[in-house]
Amino acid sequence: MMSIIDILSALSDEKALILFNTITLGKCYDFKTLIKSMGITQSQYYSRLRRISKMGLVKRENGKYMATTLGNVVYEAVSMVAKALNYYWALKAIELVLSSSPAADSREDKSMLTSMLIDSLIDDNQLKKILTNTPTASTS
Repeated sequence: MMSIIDILSALSDEKALILFNTITLGKCYDFKTLIKSMGITQSQYYSRLRRISKMGLVKRENGKYMATTLGNVVYEAVSMVAKALNYYWALKAIELVLSSSPAADSREDKSMLTSMLIDSLIDDNQLKKILTNTPTASTS
């Protein structure tokens, strides 16, 4: 059975991630053009393609590569990480204010201050939802 580490490892280099994103978005033109635009060799292309295929992220159907259902879920998760990185400094500011604010002594005050900071610094609704939900432990 594959693990999160296996999937992240398959996407861990920039070229593999670009290839995965290109296939998932349906922008996979002929492979020679893709190889040239990515600046990799044919061997490097097939090596990365084999890794992401083995993880079940893409499949070949009617001679064309496309994302699997798992691939679409992983794509959305990776996209959310990219969004979060675009808000890196806003997220750091929220952490700094919350950790140094005497107004955040009580749980209620901290929650209200967190909501105010998120509303003023983050304009992406999906990211806001993640930030305002209490994280739950996962064993998988």
